[in-house]
Amino acid sequence: MARFEGQARRKRVAGTAFRIVCIGGTLIALWWFLRGLDVARLTSALRQAAPGPLALAMLFGVLGHGVRAWGWSIMLAPRHHPPFGRLLRFELTSQAASAITPARAGEGLRVWLLHRSDEVPAATTGALIGIKKLFEGVGLAVLALPAPWLVEALPGWAGNAVLLFAITMGTLVVLLAVYARRDRSRSRPSIVRRLGDGLYFMRDNRRLAVALVVAVFGEMLDLAAVVAIQHALDLPLGLAAAAFVLFLVDTLNLLPSAPAHVGTFEVGVFTAFGLLGVQGEAVLAFALVFHLQQVLTQMVVGVPFLLAVFITRRRLPAQEPA
Repeated sequence: MARFEGQARRKRVAGTAFRIVCIGGTLIALWWFLRGLDVARLTSALRQAAPGPLALAMLFGVLGHGVRAWGWSIMLAPRHHPPFGRLLRFELTSQAASAITPARAGEGLRVWLLHRSDEVPAATTGALIGIKKLFEGVGLAVLALPAPWLVEALPGWAGNAVLLFAITMGTLVVLLAVYARRDRSRSRPSIVRRLGDGLYFMRDNRRLAVALVVAVFGEMLDLAAVVAIQHALDLPLGLAAAAFVLFLVDTLNLLPSAPAHVGTFEVGVFTAFGLLGVQGEAVLAFALVFHLQQVLTQMVVGVPFLLAVFITRRRLPAQEPA
């Protein structure tokens, strides 16, 4: 027992140290990018933003939450059938929880919500959370893959990184689809087996294909928002360049960060535009507006749902998901 406690303690220390390093690196990068910032020019860029494209970007953000809830409906069926409205509420609630907590606790909250409302096993939800992120990675890869050939300003190593990411995502999908179809009836009960059982929807080729298409569509809505915000701020770089910006921002957001990806989001934008040869206060204006577009619906709509969950949970006896 003492040995396992020691290993767990070392993992916690290592995880905390890694988080500190990532956040420290983010702060240093922010200082580097924001040196010599002209506040007046930043304010001017924000004031001159066209309201029409900004409203369109907000609409794409709202639709994106609906698409992600649709993806959950596809993955949970045929064993579980939560109503779409409930899944949308859970999506907004978990996104709000992840936005305001440093540990991104929203996915853990989703596990509890689905278990309490629809008796979805925790292992199943955990497996589907991982698959959902993988499918979103596939969507990013599909959109960003043409960038190395269509964006002349992009360095060769950046294009190679996109290509490597796409190959990795595709390989993981194939491997997990094969693993999901393995016969585990004779294997001993374990957490690995339960996680594998949670991939049941991947045994259906049609359902797997639809889930992938829905994930790609969700990323397309995010890309449309990027393009709309670029046009609102008079930064029309083209579709392929916009896809690369989205790719780099979402990739850096995988790193440990402050709540709502504060810092890492902006560093991702600065880095992407820098590789594209664009700098200045307009880039920071884009970063701020794009970040706001991403979190506004989570905070405005999701936080009231999150408060309702906290109130409900305080009234219920403590229960552990199965």
